Amino acid sequence: MYGYGRVGDNTYPNVMALLTGRLAEERPPGVIDLAPFLWKDFSANGYRTLQVEDAFVDDQIFNIDLMDKTNIPGGFRSVPTDYYFRPLGVAMHADHSLVDWRNKESRRCTGPRLEDTIVLNWVSFAFENNLSI
Repeated sequence: MYGYGRVGDNTYPNVMALLTGRLAEERPPGVIDLAPFLWKDFSANGYRTLQVEDAFVDDQIFNIDLMDKTNIPGGFRSVPTDYYFRPLGVAMHADHSLVDWRNKESRRCTGPRLEDTIVLNWVSFAFENNLSI
């Protein structure tokens, strides 16, 4: 890993350091909403913000329940950014006609489309139509 560094052994501590400038252990006690995320600074300066992850529901970094390791419940209690993908992902996963849960390979698809394609299309739409100042 020449030229790259990490602050923890998995995704969560590394993403927290990237998006807050602090170690995950330095996060204020309580819900994750209190963490000093970078998007809060951008929002305070008039920018519109977007948060999306490459997993729809089960494996999202900020929605995994961390109670067993950190005594911190997972998930945001309020919408963290102007454009937040999680409600759409949860709704798509709740519609069992779109996902065949018996087939592990199809879990990365919603209907005939790959989840990653849906996420990229949503982000593209947001940038093209909504994120202008």
